[in-house]
Parts: sequence; C-alpha cells; structure tokens
Amino acid sequence: MKMRLGALMLPSAGATPEQFEQGFAGQNPNFYQQGLRDCARILRQLEDLGFDFIAFTEHHFHIEGLEISNNPVLLGTWAAMLTRRLRIAQMGNVLPARNPILLAEDLAMLDHFSEGRMCAGFARGYQSRHVMTIGQKMNAAWTAANDPEFAEHDRVNRELFNEHYDIIRKAWSQPMFKHRGQHWDIPPDGIKWDHPATLHMAPGMVDENGQLDKIGIAPMTLQEPDSIETFIPFTMSPETIQWSAREALTPIIFSPIPEHVDAAVNLYHEAAAAAGRTLERGRGLGHFREIVVADTDAEAHAIQERGLGYIWTRWHEWFGFNEALRRPGETGAIDNTAANIRERGYSLAGSVETVTRQLEAMIAATNTDLIVPWIAAGPAPIDGLLKSNELLVEKVLPKLGIELVQRKPKLRANYDGKSWRD
Repeated sequence: MKMRLGALMLPSAGATPEQFEQGFAGQNPNFYQQGLRDCARILRQLEDLGFDFIAFTEHHFHIEGLEISNNPVLLGTWAAMLTRRLRIAQMGNVLPARNPILLAEDLAMLDHFSEGRMCAGFARGYQSRHVMTIGQKMNAAWTAANDPEFAEHDRVNRELFNEHYDIIRKAWSQPMFKHRGQHWDIPPDGIKWDHPATLHMAPGMVDENGQLDKIGIAPMTLQEPDSIETFIPFTMSPETIQWSAREALTPIIFSPIPEHVDAAVNLYHEAAAAAGRTLERGRGLGHFREIVVADTDAEAHAIQERGLGYIWTRWHEWFGFNEALRRPGETGAIDNTAANIRERGYSLAGSVETVTRQLEAMIAATNTDLIVPWIAAGPAPIDGLLKSNELLVEKVLPKLGIELVQRKPKLRANYDGKSWRD
C-alpha cells in the first residue's frame, strides 16, 4: 500500500513545560533558538525517512511560547534551504486576515526558492486576537466553536476567505488580471500609469486612456498553478469540506471520532462526484494524528504527555479543540487530559506493536492514503521525537506493508530546468 506522510510543526519554544509556566517563553531568545535547532533536526530526518511534506501554521502574538509560528511562508523558506526533496506546506495561511496579493507573491517566491516544492495551505482563523488585530482593516472576524457571535463572524470570515482565495488563484494563473468583488477592486479605478516601458513590455496592463487596467505578479509560480496541491486544515465544517471537494483541494480532517470521520469522508466523496471527480472513497483528503512510538507504551505516553498532551490541554482546549473528541450524543465537558486524547484516538502513542495496531485500525476505517502527524516540537523531548519518527517509518509501516511515496511537482512548460542552485 502506498501512503503519503506530511508533518505539522507549529513550532513552539524549545522549553520544558515547567519553563513555559514561568511565563513569556515565546520572547526568550534561547528558547527560540533551541526550537529552531530541534525543528532543523526533525526536518532533515523527515526528508531522509521519505516524508512527503512539512507544514507550518500561522498564529501571532504568542509570547506564551506555545505556538511561535507567525509566518509559515518565511518558516517554509528556511525549511527549503535545509532540504532538497521535502515539500513545503502551510497549515495554513489565515486568509481572512491576509492581503491576498502579497500572499500570492510570497507563495510564488517560496515555490522558486524551493525549486517547485511549495504546497499551499489556507485556513480561516480561530484565534480572535490574531485575526481581528491583523485583519482589522478588512474587518476580518475569527471563527471558532466557542465564539458567542459565531453565526455572523463565520459568515464574514467565509466571505473574506473565498474572495481572497479567488484572488490568489487569479494571480497564479493569469499573467495579468483584474478583480471586482465585495472587498477588493484590483486594480482600483483612477490609477494613471502610462509608463513607456510598461506600454512596450507589458501590453494590456494599461487601457487606452493611460489608466491601470490590470495587474500581474512576478514571479509567477514555478509549478503549473492547477497542479499545486492545496490543503485546507483543521476542518470539520460541512460547507468547507464540500467546497474543498468541488475545488479539488485537500482537506485535513481534525476529528478522530469514527462517526465524524465517516460523515466528512462521505460529504467529500459525494461533492467530488457531483463535480465530476472520480475518487475512491476515502481518497482526496487526509487526517491529522499525533503519532508517538517508543520502546514501551509507558515511554511513548511520557513523551506524548510532555508534547501535544501538554500543548493541547494547556492551550488548545480553550478554543474548543476538545469538541473534535466529542462522541455523538455525548454531553457535558470533555475530559481535558493527555490520556483522553490518546483514548479517543487522536494520539496514537505506544510501542511498535501498539501503534501498529492503532494505525492499522485507523487506515482500515478511513481508507486514507494521507496522514499528517502533528509533531510537538518544543516541549516534547527532541531525542524522543526523532526516535519515534524512526520507529514509525522503519518498524511500524513495514509491518503494515506501507510504502511511503512523495508527490512530484509539475513545473511550468516554459521552465528550462536550470535552478538557482546550479
């Protein structure tokens, strides 16, 4: 069986849980450098082990230190310089709070820096202090399960997300384009631009009256735009899953609860079929999990409890992440413990034999060929994480007959193949 593995790294400060609790870990330069050292070791290892991609997320103002990942494109550029084959993704750029033209340019530059290894990833944004501060000029709103104004904020958020996504796609696929939407006029009316060089070198950008009529980005992506894999992470929204299927995007399902997973897979499969896409059920989308493998169950649990078991329970639970663990018909608070994250199937943690059984059951239930392990770099012990990744690829996957594969980029037809590295 062929399988792709991606990896999500926030990253967090390179500190112990005890050091986080002392405060302001995100602003400690020693912790940030340690976090980078740990991530660099993991990046190089994942490439050697045959992972398909690495992904960073976007969050701002994290002086707490639990998510110092404010610029996933810049982190991706750093990762691209450390690697040669590992593809570079985001989980994801928070579109409602971003300038879509600048983001389209940044991602195109990353595509060139990485020699065509860029994958795109777009998210809607669930952290209010980030989305509503960074995106205030666009009246951006957060969207999260614990938002008391969810309905209105979700509407505004989705409206911005969809328009920004459309703009990015136009910028990648059209040498010059214009856009008229609810939030953007690109270019605005009334810009005089009758530069002789533009008239000669970029005919069509300026109208007969010397007014700017269209714009284009440079560079454009190195990959053919339609071939760029695009991820929609942390989603359980039916509308988002159906939209992703119609657009041929790759949602990464967050919940491990079988009933929720089945519903998401069915929605995606049905919407893809209605859009004329022929897919085997379970394919076209992926699943998040934490995977920690050690010599014994107890050792793996100790690593998990210091890693995602700490980050989730100390940070993410406040945003309603435990709702992804809720079983159908269950009421009341979800037990906010590292053990419960394991028991409900989000963290696959244990010995080689234990994780083999857990992973086999998950694959049988989902029929997936894409899993995105969440690697809790920062608070989790780096030696434990490195050993876990090695045991997963070299011991667990062979027991299941799984061969790791990597998606190959499709580069533009007019590219001559000469890289900047040459």
